[in-house]
Amino acid sequence: MKKTPLILSGILIGMFSCAPENNAPLTYKDQTFTDYFKRTSGVVAMDGGYSIPLSDGRSLFTYSDSYIDNYNFTTHTVPCLFQVRNAVQTYTIADPSQQTTLLGSGSPASFFQVGADNNYWFWPQHGYQQNDTVYVFMQRLHGIGTAPFFEVIDSNYVAKIHFPDLTVSGYSLLPSKNGIVFGTSVFKEGGYYYVYGIKGNGFGNDLFVARYPENNIYASWEYYDGGSWSTNVNNATSIYDEFTYSFYCIKVNSKYLLITAEFSVGCNQGKTIYTQTSTSPYGPFTNRKEVWEVDDTLNGNYPFFYFGLAHPEFTNGNNELLITYCINGYGTCENTCISGQMDPNVYRPKAIRVPYSLMGVE
Repeated sequence: MKKTPLILSGILIGMFSCAPENNAPLTYKDQTFTDYFKRTSGVVAMDGGYSIPLSDGRSLFTYSDSYIDNYNFTTHTVPCLFQVRNAVQTYTIADPSQQTTLLGSGSPASFFQVGADNNYWFWPQHGYQQNDTVYVFMQRLHGIGTAPFFEVIDSNYVAKIHFPDLTVSGYSLLPSKNGIVFGTSVFKEGGYYYVYGIKGNGFGNDLFVARYPENNIYASWEYYDGGSWSTNVNNATSIYDEFTYSFYCIKVNSKYLLITAEFSVGCNQGKTIYTQTSTSPYGPFTNRKEVWEVDDTLNGNYPFFYFGLAHPEFTNGNNELLITYCINGYGTCENTCISGQMDPNVYRPKAIRVPYSLMGVE
């Protein structure tokens, strides 16, 4: 099963194994929230899981390759192959058990789709709501040869979703960003949206940040150039680099928090989620912490895992940040596809709660 990375050059269980510093609280698996992903209808298994809080009390989750309405109640399994390339699901923030799956009208019924050629598809990233429109950063891909091989056609698409009915109202192709894939995370501050992107550097990825006026995504973007902001994307300067393709940046209280996941493209590879902090949106990011070691082992083997995505709208009142990550089977270490069926739990996001004090953002 996929996924080849696009860029390469309240219940306490499974406490994090490393000893905390200064008796700080420990990260723990939020089994209650993890169980919200265990659906038997609608989207029943999925990857991705960026969340976009909406002004009506819902949160919109964007998923990439997903399984739809194919849960077998007798075997508690799903077929080994997903049906759609993307899907959207809403969760009521006050009660995340209240969920609605949103799909498109095509075949397959991917929520985001342009044209009828299924060899082209979108994988959604992060986004935000501005007035009556939800903007979602997208990557458009093309299948080549036999599955699972693909190529990125363009990483500068933005989907527009009308609020509150959440119907797709159109797609825009932004100007070229010099190979930087923007949309890994975005937040609003001081009249701007700050959006983060990555670009391969031959050994991992560089992280970049840009900004634009909050009321106009089509205005001239400004790119951090190492000392100020430039409207020339060629002047964009890396603010951080790491041997990974999983980056997420968010502001928590007065700090800017960078979340990364250890590099993994198969079983028994990376298994750690890290955080770092800064006093500015462009770094430098310091105070690196190991906040979680993936505990989703199967017969002692660790899964192929990626992402560390924050969901601050789902607060529990205990100064703990909700973070989800994805697992995507166990590669060559464990056969999870048996007689054409698999356990959907090997392809569902997992949730953890990370104390602010552990990350230094209290």
